[in-house]
Parts: sequence; C-alpha cells; structure tokens
Amino acid sequence: MFVDNVEIVVKAGTGGNGLASFRREKFLPFGGPDGGDGGRGGNVFLEASIDLKDLASFKHKLFYKAENGGPGGKNKMHGLNGSDLCIKIPVGTIAYVRKNGELVQKADFRINGQRVMIAKGGRGGKGNVHFATATHKAPREFQSGEEGERIDVELQISLPVDVGIIGMPNSGKSTLLSAISGAKPKAADYFFTTQEPVMGTVDDGRNRYVWAEMPAIIEGSRKGKGIGSRFLRHLSRAAVLVYLLDATSQQIEEDLACLKEEVKEFNQEFAGKKYVVAANKMDETVDNTALSNLTEKLAVEGVRLFQVSAIGESGLKDLVATVHKMVTDAGVMQSEEPAPEIIFRPRPVDRQA
Repeated sequence: MFVDNVEIVVKAGTGGNGLASFRREKFLPFGGPDGGDGGRGGNVFLEASIDLKDLASFKHKLFYKAENGGPGGKNKMHGLNGSDLCIKIPVGTIAYVRKNGELVQKADFRINGQRVMIAKGGRGGKGNVHFATATHKAPREFQSGEEGERIDVELQISLPVDVGIIGMPNSGKSTLLSAISGAKPKAADYFFTTQEPVMGTVDDGRNRYVWAEMPAIIEGSRKGKGIGSRFLRHLSRAAVLVYLLDATSQQIEEDLACLKEEVKEFNQEFAGKKYVVAANKMDETVDNTALSNLTEKLAVEGVRLFQVSAIGESGLKDLVATVHKMVTDAGVMQSEEPAPEIIFRPRPVDRQA
C-alpha cells in the first residue's frame, strides 16, 4: 500500500550541562574555577532521497531523537557535541510543522539531496569558569544545557502536478485525460471509478506539462462523503485547475459552485489558484441555455468556459493550449521574483553554536 501521509515527532538533542569544578594541583591548593562548558545537542535534519518511493518506513517508528550533548569537564574541557540526526524522506515530500495548533509548511523537498534543519539542538550550559569575577573568585554557579526543540511534523507526498482536473462523478475526467495524454486511467459509467490521482504528460508541441485527474468530488466530500477529499493535497504544486462539468447536467451552475466550495474548504490557498472551466459531453447536450448563462457569468469574472467533447476530441486543442500558456505565465512570474539578498557577516567561532 502506497503511504503518502504520516505524522512523526522529532526531538533535537539537549545541550550538556556545564561543570562547576576547581583546580586541584600540587602547590595550588586554592586553584581557580576550571569547569568546562557542555556540548551542543544534536540537530535534526530532513533530507530528500530518490531511493525512497513513499513514507511506509515511518509507519513503524514515529519518534526520532538526536543525541544529547556531553557535560563539560575539568580543566575547562568542552563537552562533546551531540551527533546530528538525518532523516531520509522521498523527493516530492512537503514537511509541515505544527505551531499553535495549526500546520505550517516548513519545506518542500523537490531535489534529491535537499536538506533542511527541522529541529535545533539545545545550547550547552556554561561552566563555572565563566562566572568568576574580581569579587567572586570561587563561583559554584554553572548552567544546565538547554532543551532541544521538540517538533510535531507532518510529512505529505505531493505529486509533481502542473494542472489538476477536478469534477463530479461521471463528468468525463478519465476520458479527457486519456484523450490529451498517454495516460490510461480506468473509465466506466459508475461513480468513483478513479480511487486515487492519475497523472499524464500532455505535449502541445511547445511545452510538456503534467496533468492529473483527481477522484470525483461531491457535496460533502470534505466531511468524508464519497471517498473524501484528502487526495486534493496533491494539487499543492498545481499552477492551474480545470473544473470539468457535465454539460448535460440540469444544475451546471450549482455543480461548479459545489466543486469550488469543496476545494476552498479543503485548502483556502487552493481557491486562489488560476483556473478555467470546461463543459464536457457537448456532443450529448441539447439545451444550451444554462451553459450560456454560466459562460456569461464567468466572462464577467475573467474566467473562460471551454465547450469540449472528450470522446469526440473536439475543443481539446484550444483547452490545452490556453491552460499551458497559463502554466507557463505562472512559472515566468515566479522566476521574476527577486531572489533574497545574501549577506555574509563573519563572526567569531563559538564552540557552542
């Protein structure tokens, strides 16, 4: 079974305690403080690897902890730093951390070898040598090591999708994907034929983009009706959404409103993605009044409605060309964003950092 979502807990190492000690050497019966500092706790990293295909390995282990730092020693000896822990995850994984009860995206792992610190180790405590002053020559104070960060992490594999097809049962999603790509999703005349996202590469002669058919959405999918809506998370990387409608439906406007609402309820950000609307099965429809009304309403919003027939393969070329241009434009706008300025500021070496 393909596992694409797990929740784990990671704990960075706790810093080692500083030491309170005094020099005890021959001819130096009243030697000064010489307690060393504790070592830093180990950090926890996530690293993307093409050797992993899913998150099944995490089903048997949910807690990961880095090594603690060692305590400080006599003669101002610094404790050993704890070893870092590197957790391998599949390329395509998105890591979320829980803050104040909400999941916040931490990193999107798209490249093999990409490595991100997910939890920082605690700083080692200072030994009593740091607390000596002219009036306090025999300090017994020392610092305990800081606790390492404990983080709740949710890992989700998100498919490399450029365009997502969303529709109700029997709207023709599988037929459409088959007609425009080399994918062969299962197509049948019963509900929920597609049980998981199906991808296909679509080539318009200039660009090649990945389209994905999502399982059918119905009213209440966000509450678990049908097969639910958790699969919609695979749209996180999609630049454009295609809402596919059944042109023979007696309530085509309500169908579109339902699809958009379910997507919005699943993820507010998805509602802000660029989208087009396509009315399929135009070869079967007779009364176009409702469709014409919907076309006019969408035009006011600047959204185009395409009239297509996946079986008859009519109107598909225009749909693909328009959607691909939208994907390309979205990529150009993203690449034009100025890169953050990187400033190098040298600093003294800190063994506890």
